[in-house]
Amino acid sequence: MELDPKPESLIINSKIVSYFTVICGLIVFLINFQLTDLDLWSEVALFALLAFLSQLMPTRLPQGADFSVTFILDLVLIALYGIGVAVATRFVVTLGAGLFSKLLGSQNSLLNIAITTGQVVLIVGIAGTFYQLAGHQILAFAIGAVVYFIVATFFIALDGVLVFQNRFGEGWVSIIQTLYLNFFVLSSLAYLLTYIVRNSSPDWKLFGVLLFFVPVMLVNYALRLSVNIKQSYSKTVKTIAAAIEAKDPYMKGHSEQVAELTLAMAKEFRLPRRELQKLEYIALLHDAGKIGVRDEILNKPGPLSAEEYEEVKKHSALGADIIQKIKFLSSKSDIVLYHHERFDGSGYPAGLKGLDIPLEARIMGVADAYNAMVTDRPFRPARTPEQAVEEMVRLAGIQFDPNVVEKIKIVLKRRGEYKGEI
Repeated sequence: MELDPKPESLIINSKIVSYFTVICGLIVFLINFQLTDLDLWSEVALFALLAFLSQLMPTRLPQGADFSVTFILDLVLIALYGIGVAVATRFVVTLGAGLFSKLLGSQNSLLNIAITTGQVVLIVGIAGTFYQLAGHQILAFAIGAVVYFIVATFFIALDGVLVFQNRFGEGWVSIIQTLYLNFFVLSSLAYLLTYIVRNSSPDWKLFGVLLFFVPVMLVNYALRLSVNIKQSYSKTVKTIAAAIEAKDPYMKGHSEQVAELTLAMAKEFRLPRRELQKLEYIALLHDAGKIGVRDEILNKPGPLSAEEYEEVKKHSALGADIIQKIKFLSSKSDIVLYHHERFDGSGYPAGLKGLDIPLEARIMGVADAYNAMVTDRPFRPARTPEQAVEEMVRLAGIQFDPNVVEKIKIVLKRRGEYKGEI
């Protein structure tokens, strides 16, 4: 689904935040560079090289931002050499890696490189300041790592607002949930590396750092592989959904819109995060069974006959059979099977009633019905969101779970689609 064009006010705000970040980052760099002992640069060179290499191999997060293990070296440099060296090193490394990538063909603009450089300088500077204020070595490292994580994820979420028009709060929480485990596990390794460097003889420092960084890069590679696999799943599922929708040209984009609304309501019910990704895939494939329904029935311009309707009703069972064959989704096939059940027990295929219908199926059923109502069909025009919600309220307790109807009103109100009362 394409994003709407950025409002002019958002473009202006984006520029203000971008230039402010660049200027602040440059000021922080210049102040710290003046306070840096130039004699330390020979010792820092190896860390700078490793940071440069890791910066060239980031992991692209689902939220659209890049994440690399360079933060480990930031924390090590703060602990070993202080804020000045850490800030100056990160400035040179980030700017150099950005320019080098551009020479290799990266589409990243010079402004974006400058913004990224400004952000990481501010992150290192703020984390380093808290590290120094903490005093005790272990406590300082822990506080520095936590502050680093908070500020870094804040900037990623802020970029999501300015670039992708994401909701800041939801985006920040999503990023924290995605990164926290990897970040803090690797942060503990950063402390171990600091300990090794401090307590090694000069002859063993180089070997120790290089030996230590091998498993770190392997962890980084595993993270990239995991994210890439998840993104491949998502692309594959969306491609299948698009192929299914091609049978019914009036429902183009229906699956993605149902998935988006289903996830938003699922979050209102505070369903476990680990279940949300599967639920998104299930929602994208909720009409998979229509691939077994004849095109002349799906595209019929008028009401269906009783016989034709019976054939259409088979699509939920067919869809569940398809989901059963997808190993990582098979446990959720009942959501597809029962998403056309009705709260009063008059739905299909099993005639389940009330809370016997799985919650995710009740949620997806409401999302599916709402999107169908606000979409033009050959035999009727689209309803307005207010008309659709009014109809769902009328059918609450009959076709729909009243509690789910209340949640969709909250979601639609928050998105600005619904102007009525909650």
